[in-house]
Amino acid sequence: MKKGIASQVFIYIFVMIVIAMILLFGFRQISNLNNLSEKSTYISFKSDFMKAVDDVYYLNKGSVLLFSEDSRNKPLYVPKDIKKICFEGNIVKFDSQKYNNFAVDNLQGSECINIIDGKLRFRLENTIEDGNVIVKISGVGT
Repeated sequence: MKKGIASQVFIYIFVMIVIAMILLFGFRQISNLNNLSEKSTYISFKSDFMKAVDDVYYLNKGSVLLFSEDSRNKPLYVPKDIKKICFEGNIVKFDSQKYNNFAVDNLQGSECINIIDGKLRFRLENTIEDGNVIVKISGVGT
């Protein structure tokens, strides 16, 4: 009888170890899924932003596109780690080291825009400087 009780203890210990491993694996997979979601948001933002700049570039001089809640073009979603995006010339810089900066053709900017509720609200304007068509970016506030 004592031998049976001793073998049950080992079975319980083994079951607890298996349950702990399953929980650990599950938490790691959920964490990886969240990281993947944030990366896809970043890639989507980058693609949508470049498309918006191209759209304004090919419009008439003085054309403006507004990306805000009240406009036809809605704000662009950014990953939740990003709280501010800075534009220096044609370079888009993030306040998070997690995401790579990138260059956008025909963009010109020199300001930082705060992210509110995970969305970038901005204004793009087609202008001509020194005989070249450029797209200027500015913030639209809250």
